[in-house]
Amino acid sequence: MILFKADMAQAILEGRKTVTRRRWKRARVKVGSIHKCYTRPAFARPPGKPFARVRIVSVEHEPSLGASIISRGEDAEVEAKREGFASWADFFAYWQEMHGPVPIFPVPDYRVEFALCDPALSPACDGSGEHYES
Repeated sequence: MILFKADMAQAILEGRKTVTRRRWKRARVKVGSIHKCYTRPAFARPPGKPFARVRIVSVEHEPSLGASIISRGEDAEVEAKREGFASWADFFAYWQEMHGPVPIFPVPDYRVEFALCDPALSPACDGSGEHYES
């Protein structure tokens, strides 16, 4: 299960959001695993109906927010679009709203790239032999 804020669900369903960053002590997803996506808070039981299923494409440890962008020599604006935002400034403001100011001493993050599972488009998501991770 991967939780998203409700405003990100539409971006995921439209294919505009294909990356998420998580403050995890260790990776909680594996490349190739399939996860149900929810918008209800983590404490809600049951968490409600999933709005999507995603397949994990890559998991990358970042020593600090955006470090993987720099290490790959990519443009922050391109990465912001993968996050579902128009600009890095918009993404960064959203991040700070959720997590507070970026600390002086970096907090490890994980950059998780995913693909929306659509059985018509991806045989890997057709339900045969699928395994869900939590």
